[in-house]
Amino acid sequence: MKKYLKYIAVTVLALTVANCDNYVDIQTEGKLTPKETENYRYLLNNTRVYDITYGLIDVASDDIDLQNEAQITALSSSDFYRPFLNLYKWSDTVYFEGEKDYNMESLYDALYYTNVIITEVMNSTNGTQAEKQAIKGEAQVHRAFIYLTLVNIFGKAYDATTSATDPGVPVFTTPTVSQDIKRASVKEVYDLILSDLNEATTSGLKPVNTRNNVAFPSQASAYALLARTYLYMRNYSEALANAEKALALQNTLINLADYEFAAYPNKRLDSELILSKFNGYSSYSYAPSILGLSDELINTFDTNDLRYVLFTQPSTVFNSAYTKGRAYAKEGLTGESRNAGPTVPEMMLIKAECQARAGSGTAAMQTINALRVKRFRTGQYVALTATDNKDALLKVLAERRRELMGCGGFRWFDLKRLNKEPELAKTITHRFSGQTVTLAPNGDRYQLPFAPIYFDYAPNLEQNK
Repeated sequence: MKKYLKYIAVTVLALTVANCDNYVDIQTEGKLTPKETENYRYLLNNTRVYDITYGLIDVASDDIDLQNEAQITALSSSDFYRPFLNLYKWSDTVYFEGEKDYNMESLYDALYYTNVIITEVMNSTNGTQAEKQAIKGEAQVHRAFIYLTLVNIFGKAYDATTSATDPGVPVFTTPTVSQDIKRASVKEVYDLILSDLNEATTSGLKPVNTRNNVAFPSQASAYALLARTYLYMRNYSEALANAEKALALQNTLINLADYEFAAYPNKRLDSELILSKFNGYSSYSYAPSILGLSDELINTFDTNDLRYVLFTQPSTVFNSAYTKGRAYAKEGLTGESRNAGPTVPEMMLIKAECQARAGSGTAAMQTINALRVKRFRTGQYVALTATDNKDALLKVLAERRRELMGCGGFRWFDLKRLNKEPELAKTITHRFSGQTVTLAPNGDRYQLPFAPIYFDYAPNLEQNK
């Protein structure tokens, strides 16, 4: 792993030189040591390094069902697709010997950048204190997103009673290439995430970033990621407070009816997007092959729901050999990958869930209806109602599944956290080649195994069971 980290350092330097023409005065002896404040801005300007997530994880959830045998055959015969199929089957090994987990490596590559910035920018020259603090804040938002993603991929769902001993992921807070690699606890990872985000909210970030700047962290994005973090921690009062702070800064919704017969906005024109974190592992062309949607999910949609109309398509549209089901198709509208960054709808869903859990089911329904009315044609929407607070919570969670389907690992992370509640825990099943596999609530395969290659360099890295 030490060699791997040194490889990351070299890769980061190469990417920086290749992508930031104005990036100058770089010295390296195992790490980058820019001297002037503007050089750290150049590091952050290389947004493609940070505009990523762990795209492989979506296939593991119950949103996905590969109903067409041709899909299974295609995935089985391709080295590129094989990890997707292994994860779909919740195999004990996702990657073969010698194969790298490029999803994970991309996130740790980005982490190296953030650590350089966070540890060094405040001592840089020719910049004001406010400029340095804001640059550090941006890097902290990126670092928090990276760790929140990684700990929910490889670690257990946060549980206040066990998080101090549950293994999380290796934590690096400095751009080191010599550290012994061990897993920090889930609690330690979450403590760092909260520290980074809370500091970032007061670091002088712009309130909102949109259009060409949507990949740059804003104050709204820091609050939004705090809301997501607290939701995953099941701290609903703090999740609600931070979702409302994010919505106070950014709250515009897209009316899908405007785009039923017009070009759908890409991320630069998407007013709902708070921070761009697009899946860097696959492009839109892969989605129909991988993201076959389960009938269980599809059957929850009203067929007048424009998310059903626009964002899903019959599998036959993509391949004549696919004769069953529907596939996730939003990527085909924009030509872009799936987004895992915070959005206005996500914040509204967090707000509604927290309202329902706090005993305000009526308020939760008001929040949900304010979102849903933008997902139907004018005059076709019938408002949802709930019989009680429990019913309101179930309706909110069902809406969350529809709104956030197919992207960012949201459903997988929700399954993990909801398994902590017996009434919401669920055994999920996947089918392939005439077989059915099941994953029980809190099963070991909710924690992805690390690729075997990393144990060559990190013998003290604890593998998931």
